Amino acid sequence: MTLYSFVMYSILPADENPELRKVASDIPLADIKSQKIRTLIADMKKLLSKEEYGVALAAPQVGESIRLFVVSGSAISKRKAAEEERDMGAESGDSPEEITSDQVYINPKILKMSRGKKGKHEGCLSIRGKWGIVPRVEKVTLKAFDEEGRPVLRGASGFLAHIFQHEMDHLEGVLYIDKAKEVYDDKDDADEHE
Repeated sequence: MTLYSFVMYSILPADENPELRKVASDIPLADIKSQKIRTLIADMKKLLSKEEYGVALAAPQVGESIRLFVVSGSAISKRKAAEEERDMGAESGDSPEEITSDQVYINPKILKMSRGKKGKHEGCLSIRGKWGIVPRVEKVTLKAFDEEGRPVLRGASGFLAHIFQHEMDHLEGVLYIDKAKEVYDDKDDADEHE
């Protein structure tokens, strides 16, 4: 009988996860295609796909203090479709692949942010049952590497910019409740968790 050594990742609650309060380490570029990182990314995508209202997941949320997060392509697609329906069919600037595929960001850095901030409704898969209003900018430019080690430069506005800021906070050991102007209990709202 062969025994396989593997880690089964899960989303850990904040009160049981000290990694959420650490500044995450960069992943060496040579390690991006390693089996450990590939397994972690695959597991994070699976975990995120099981979350009805989850839109993104950072590695520290599963106990790995490294600079990596995944954005759910299906969550972005659903949000985009709802916005287009609300705006009566406004044209999308994103290609279908960008919207429907999960997006992986490794060693991300924010290059630019717009100035003014607005309060955004926010939750977190590591802090279930709570919501908050967090001041966030409307536009962000982020550079990172994808899961193949290719450089990525991504400008984002609105919902995606909001997600980027939330996930970058996770990589800096910051939780949304640290920045929230108001925190309140979940009232069975069907909204997104990041």
